[in-house]
Amino acid sequence: MKITTSRFGEVEVDDNLVFEFIEPILGYDRLKKFVLIDNSPESPFKWLQSAEDENVAFPVTFPAYFGIDYQFTIPEEKAKKLDAKETENIVSFNIVCIPQGNAREATINLVGPIVINIENKSGLQLVLTDTKYGIKHRIFDEDKAKCSS
Repeated sequence: MKITTSRFGEVEVDDNLVFEFIEPILGYDRLKKFVLIDNSPESPFKWLQSAEDENVAFPVTFPAYFGIDYQFTIPEEKAKKLDAKETENIVSFNIVCIPQGNAREATINLVGPIVINIENKSGLQLVLTDTKYGIKHRIFDEDKAKCSS
């Protein structure tokens, strides 16, 4: 299928890579279908692009790539919604905020991970409660940065 994006123009997307959000991303209740776009293979960032609204795309990444020790438990009712029978079929990543012109100030939302069941292509955004993590966790710690921008 082809989707139009405001950042990348028209993009050909494999139908098998379109995820249906069974619970929406916070603030985007009307959008259900998203796809991951790999704009640059060597980049630690991907784009979670709406297949329904060309103007909605979120930069995302994996916290471990930046040396962030990050673990959480999916609540049982959310795991049931995802139909998550095998943990190896679950992938999670997090939305990043990259200030324009200053990638070194980028933050990652560790409170609201995006969780995808790659087997049935369903997804949702969790909101972690009772957590030590923050919404704006700095990715690049000047003392121990694991990669450069």
